[in-house]
Amino acid sequence: MSELMDLMKRLLGIEPTDISKDDILIHYLNKARSNILGYCNVVTLPVEYDDVMVDYAVYLYKNRDSVGLITKQEGERSATYETGIPTSIRLALPLPKIKVGTD
Repeated sequence: MSELMDLMKRLLGIEPTDISKDDILIHYLNKARSNILGYCNVVTLPVEYDDVMVDYAVYLYKNRDSVGLITKQEGERSATYETGIPTSIRLALPLPKIKVGTD
């Protein structure tokens, strides 16, 4: 996970030697992995999707204060938030697996 953490820090502009936010970054990496595994309906994610997972973790980290918001308006400005995994990230993931039958 060290390489993923280093990439996430670089994308966020955090010095690689700065460990003050490591717990939070690990939390968002784990959350991104869990959400992606659930979306794709798989148990493991192939290593070639690690960059996509980091992109999603960065998205979650940057938007952590707007969780649950759909629309926000302040005076003349308004913002609409995407719910779930953003389209740009979903398009980079494998198609979700469909389970047929009962276990």
